[in-house]
Amino acid sequence: MTNKLANKFLNKIILHFKNPILAFKFDLRKCYYIYSKLLIRYIYNIKFIEEKSYFEPDYCDLYNLLKIILKYNPKRCIEVGSGYSTIVIAKALEINFKKDNIKPEFYSLEQDEIYLKTHTEYIKKNLKEETVGLIKFIYTDLVIEEIYNQKVNICRNFPKEQFDFFYEDRTDDKQYKIAGDAIKIEKSMPDNYIICVDGMIQTTNFYKKNLSREYIYSGGFFHGSTWIPKSFHK
Repeated sequence: MTNKLANKFLNKIILHFKNPILAFKFDLRKCYYIYSKLLIRYIYNIKFIEEKSYFEPDYCDLYNLLKIILKYNPKRCIEVGSGYSTIVIAKALEINFKKDNIKPEFYSLEQDEIYLKTHTEYIKKNLKEETVGLIKFIYTDLVIEEIYNQKVNICRNFPKEQFDFFYEDRTDDKQYKIAGDAIKIEKSMPDNYIICVDGMIQTTNFYKKNLSREYIYSGGFFHGSTWIPKSFHK
């Protein structure tokens, strides 16, 4: 562990000499990460036990989700790829629900059946029963379809609902790396349809090129890529 930390520190120093602009950006993101974590945990009082078998929570991405939902107040949300995001999205929906008394719906899709069972129990341990009640967990596998002359992977068990918030952060298909769910349903979604994608660079680039509506785009470094409809942007 000591050697690992020493190597990490050494690589950080080297980066400051080789590419000072990039190093400065990483330093800024680290500061934003700490800021986001403090806001989530102590201002919004969203606390959870970090599960050792999960990826480390990225508080920059989690805070981006929290801000979007609190600001735009979507009432039917879906995430494809569950994790700490499930808690933050559910808590943000709960906050809005307490303000306007309009009950939201939240679908959480997962490709790994064993992980889904584990994650469902984890959620129950970290959220109140009434908040857990907002979430509908769904197991899905992937199928390959062609969209805009590109083979993409699609969730087989995708709910036939009208969503106003779509969050994608899932495991890619081994051969076809682009996730096509959000773009496949775009034209049939309501005018306030918001899309957020974490990582998944090929998917993000495909969406930038092929989404048909007019959006305000943000993210890509400090947090996930986000598309807010121009007509809905505040």
